[in-house]
Amino acid sequence: MIATPKAKFAQPEIKLGVFPPLAAAVLPYILGPKQALELVLTGETMSAERARELGLVNWLVPETELQQKISEVSAKVTAQSAPVLTMAKKAIMGSLGLPLRDGVRNSMKVFLNELAELEDSQEGLRALVEKRAPKWKNR
Repeated sequence: MIATPKAKFAQPEIKLGVFPPLAAAVLPYILGPKQALELVLTGETMSAERARELGLVNWLVPETELQQKISEVSAKVTAQSAPVLTMAKKAIMGSLGLPLRDGVRNSMKVFLNELAELEDSQEGLRALVEKRAPKWKNR
């Protein structure tokens, strides 16, 4: 998540007599339960700086640098193998909410049973040994 200092974050639903069901489930994973409770139960607005401190925002950049930062981060991600990115996301998201031991098992299952079969994972290791940049085939 990239934000500028002008960005504001809030879950104001409580002020309308309801609560945000998705945020109630997701925010504790991102912010921890105490901060999620504060955000959801008060409906107050959080500054971009506070969101950065809590880990809701990864990068806080001046408005004039926003597009440059978006391009920079996008380029870093899209320079990787698409199927490997998909599997990494699958391992991370599939481990959320699990006890650590089960999360590690889940991640290792994806790593050993799916990742090892990809041409790109083999190419990445070859490139490392040969001290060159990998040439992804996205398969």
